Amino acid sequence: MTIRLLDAEVAPPWDPSFDRRTRTARFNRDVDTAVLGLSPYVRAFEPAYWNDPKESLAARYVAPRSRGSARATLPITCGDGYRIISVESGLEYNWAIVIDGLMRPEFMVEQPEPVTFYDIDGVEREHTFDFYVVTSNSRRIFIQVKPLVFVERGSWDLTMKRIASQLREDQADEVLLLTEFDLHPDMIANAKLLRYVRRCPSLAAEDVVLDLLAGPKSTWTINELVAESGLGGVGFVATLRLIDRRSVVVCDEGRIGYDSRISLAPIASLRSQEQN
Repeated sequence: MTIRLLDAEVAPPWDPSFDRRTRTARFNRDVDTAVLGLSPYVRAFEPAYWNDPKESLAARYVAPRSRGSARATLPITCGDGYRIISVESGLEYNWAIVIDGLMRPEFMVEQPEPVTFYDIDGVEREHTFDFYVVTSNSRRIFIQVKPLVFVERGSWDLTMKRIASQLREDQADEVLLLTEFDLHPDMIANAKLLRYVRRCPSLAAEDVVLDLLAGPKSTWTINELVAESGLGGVGFVATLRLIDRRSVVVCDEGRIGYDSRISLAPIASLRSQEQN
């Protein structure tokens, strides 16, 4: 059981011409001079509502420390703001970022209320999933995250199928078992990028980007679009915000960057035609 967030994401090929030795860091001993030499502050990167997240809604308390696994908290999108969730491993942390960043569900909570089921011996048991998600199309999903080694040598597949078969219609539509096998580094990188631009306030540059994409040339690279707009880094951020809101789609696989080809999403393209 897997969750498909993007179609066949593939890492970009390694460029053998890249020489790490060309990357050098220079440090100015004169701190005042170094600070004066920094680029001007870009207001587009000012956090909009990141600094005051709501509290976790988890039904089970997650201990902040553990000798056997990692512990972390992170903010996820919650309506017009953010809410804190707690995770109990690095794998859970990465999946939480990918689910929130790429899937952008309507609702997400860690450690939801436990579900009851009968095991193979007919004994009633309880199970608490790692996440409960409601997608943008109202699909309700229970998610269990486990390292692949535990899944292969245990009975997690059978347990998840047994729980899924016994869930009531009002509880969930699907049960997913996720491992690191399904988690590509490009998915994590893209999710982090899109999650970051949510911190930025709405930009007038977003309308400029949409106007260019609605023109005769329907597909642009982000680099071409930013250059044509004359907006520099603000244009890049505006483009990413439109990708995050599904107004713009990425036509290429792999990591999102200046070389990625983009176009208007079908619904955004239809609205543009209606307006014209």
